Amino acid sequence: MKLNIKPMTAGWILAIVYLVGIAGFSFSVTAKFMPRLIWVNLLFTFLLLMVFHKKWSKEFVAALFMIGASGFMLEVIGVSTRLVFGAYFYGPTLGFGFWRTPIMMFFTWITTVYITRQVAETIAKDAVLVSFVAACLMVLLDYFIEPFAIRYGMWAWDSVKVPLHNYIGWFVSGFVFQYLFIKSIKFPVNKLSLVVYLVQLGFFISLYLLGGKVL
Repeated sequence: MKLNIKPMTAGWILAIVYLVGIAGFSFSVTAKFMPRLIWVNLLFTFLLLMVFHKKWSKEFVAALFMIGASGFMLEVIGVSTRLVFGAYFYGPTLGFGFWRTPIMMFFTWITTVYITRQVAETIAKDAVLVSFVAACLMVLLDYFIEPFAIRYGMWAWDSVKVPLHNYIGWFVSGFVFQYLFIKSIKFPVNKLSLVVYLVQLGFFISLYLLGGKVL
C-alpha cells in the first residue's frame, strides 16, 4: 500500500483529525453527533497506519489476520463468559458485529498490538521485555479509553467501576499476543506507529481530564 505523502504529513493530518474530535466531543452542539464517527475514525487510523508499513508479505498479512481474529474471538469469549476481562457488553457505537461483538474490534486489536510493539521496540530488544513493555502500553491506553468508551456507548460494565480483572486480562492477553507476534515475524519501523500511539493516548487523556464536561 503506497500513498504519495510523507509520514510527517500523515502524522499532522492524524493529529488534526483527533484535535477536531476533542473539540467535537467538548461542545454540546456537536457532541451528540460525534459517537457516530468513532468507528469511522478507528478504521481511518488503521488504514493510514497500514499505508506506511514498509515490508508486506504473506507472512505479515497472515500475522495481522491472526491478531485481529484472535483478538475478536477473545472479545466474543469475554462478552459471553465474563472470564477474560470481567462482566461487560458492547453498545451500538462501534457498529455492526457478530456474537454481540463489533467487527471493528478486529481492526482495533491489530492497530493496538502493532503500534505498541513498535513503540516498545524503541525501548527494548529482548522479546520478553518488548512484550512486557508493549503490554503495559496497551493497559495504559485502555485505562484512559475506559471512561470515554462507557460515556459514549462503546461498551459498558455490569459493575459501577471498571474491574481490576479488565486490566489484568488486558495485560496477560497483550503480553501473549505481543510475544507470539514478535516471534512470528520481523519488520521495519513504521514511522507512523509512535504518532498514532501518542495521538490516541493524548486524545483519551484530554477527554479524561475534561471528565465528560460539554460546553
